Amino acid sequence: MQWHKENERKQIEMAIAQQNAEFEARAIEEAAARKNHQMDILRQMNEKDRVQRTYLQEKMYEERAAKLAELEYQRRINGEKETNKTMLS
Repeated sequence: MQWHKENERKQIEMAIAQQNAEFEARAIEEAAARKNHQMDILRQMNEKDRVQRTYLQEKMYEERAAKLAELEYQRRINGEKETNKTMLS
């Protein structure tokens, strides 16, 4: 009788230990999956940010180039006006 109780107790303890180990393994897997998901989201956000910065830099460059072209055009017009004034005077 004593042996039977002891054997049953050992089996219960082993089953509890196995359940605890399985639970811990599942918890570790879930934590790793959450971390991977967070890393994917961060990677996507960083990529989106990089694309947006590149777009803004290109847009700013185009605006500067257009402004410089306009200033050069205005300078030429003013130069032609001055040349015409001196010719007419």
